[in-house]
Amino acid sequence: MHSLLWEAIITKIVAKRMKRRNKKRNLRKKYYEDWSSIPSLPLKAVRRRFSVKCRKKIHRRKKELKKKNFADWSSLPRGILEMVAERLTFIDCLSISKVCTSWNRVLGEELPRWQRHGFPWLLVSDQQNKEIRTCISILENRVWELELSEAYGKYCWGSFCDWLIMVKKIDNFHLEVNLLNPFSGRQISLPLIWNFYHKMVHSGLPSENNFICMLLHSQYCELAFWVPGANSWRKHKLTGEPFEDAVFCNGSFYLLADGFNIWQIDVRSIYSSISKGDDDFGTQSKIETQFLEVQRPEILQEGIILHNHHDYQILRYLVESCGELLLVCRYFSTKQDAVLETLKFEVYSLDFCQLSWKKVEDLGDQMIFLGKCSSTSFSAMELGAGIRNSIFFCNDPIVPWWNEWDSDHLKGILTRFGANRTDISNWGIFRLGNEDGEPFCFHGDIDHWTYTWFTAPSWWCYRNIPPEGSS
Repeated sequence: MHSLLWEAIITKIVAKRMKRRNKKRNLRKKYYEDWSSIPSLPLKAVRRRFSVKCRKKIHRRKKELKKKNFADWSSLPRGILEMVAERLTFIDCLSISKVCTSWNRVLGEELPRWQRHGFPWLLVSDQQNKEIRTCISILENRVWELELSEAYGKYCWGSFCDWLIMVKKIDNFHLEVNLLNPFSGRQISLPLIWNFYHKMVHSGLPSENNFICMLLHSQYCELAFWVPGANSWRKHKLTGEPFEDAVFCNGSFYLLADGFNIWQIDVRSIYSSISKGDDDFGTQSKIETQFLEVQRPEILQEGIILHNHHDYQILRYLVESCGELLLVCRYFSTKQDAVLETLKFEVYSLDFCQLSWKKVEDLGDQMIFLGKCSSTSFSAMELGAGIRNSIFFCNDPIVPWWNEWDSDHLKGILTRFGANRTDISNWGIFRLGNEDGEPFCFHGDIDHWTYTWFTAPSWWCYRNIPPEGSS
């Protein structure tokens, strides 16, 4: 009895389902018959409108999903962005500055604690009669053309950070000097100087307070100082041979004297002497100086190059690196066809306690850039360059007190005669310690004036350097 009842119920349910299914089939068939009866042109228009509506709906849903899954980075607070940027390398910061306009605007501002960052660039020489100066960013492999109408007719004497020292030769005895920032356009005019100085050294950025310029005489052991607001240079004479190089380090000027000795001048004594109001251009005996007799490094015994070749000479540079005073010795010789051949560099650190030069076997994270008026040191980790423990240099003149405006008649001789100089370089890199064990040899062109190292500031790079891969 129960089985018959269940069978009847199931049969009735199946019949109802079949009836509904047949009804749907009939409706669908009618639906298609009605659409097929519509003319083709209105049908295409309906389909096109329907597809457009579907695309808009899909795009709207994608946009909603993107907004839901990805944060609005432009709304990130400025303080957090700065904290993130301080923990990244300069090259990484350059990349994230392209994420959005607001990030580029924040990173493109010249923040004081980021002024140590920037890219080392080379300014091409022999362009004093051009308003457009060529610059080379070696770490990015880029070439820039900077419009510097203020530098027309002027030679580049050297640099300090992002400031260039521009010189205009008035006659055989007088020079017009001004400090030019090619990125901000700011200029500072200095009093006229005699054409007897071979190097200018700065105590800091010209925009800072208590800024001092110092000149090194090319024939005598004589200095000249200038501070903002002064109408003339203040001379100071010392005893001995002309200074080969000088650098500012930890509140004092350090000057490389004859041999390997050092003169130290505290900048406070310079300000104290100049603040007396004396306009005399003569000797300033009130400036306090200290002579440091430093033990000579044993380069004659350790230098393999000098041991095998007696015709090699040494160019010496003073560099401030991480608060230390370094002496960089460059071994070179001159060959025929005006070739400057460099085979070795040695670096020494001044031990102030024992007054001796200690040989440096490894520069660690530092990259040293040797320049005409200023040698600098960069952190490879901060830059994100990956070229640590290295020395970047140019084909500097073999006589330290040569200047470009006095040597024009010596330049270009071989070029005028059509000599082939394809194997000559303008700048090179030396890795201290030579980890690869490969022999190092750099052929520089002393027939071509040396390039100038300077720093492109971070804020300018953020604003002007396009993202990688863009045209």
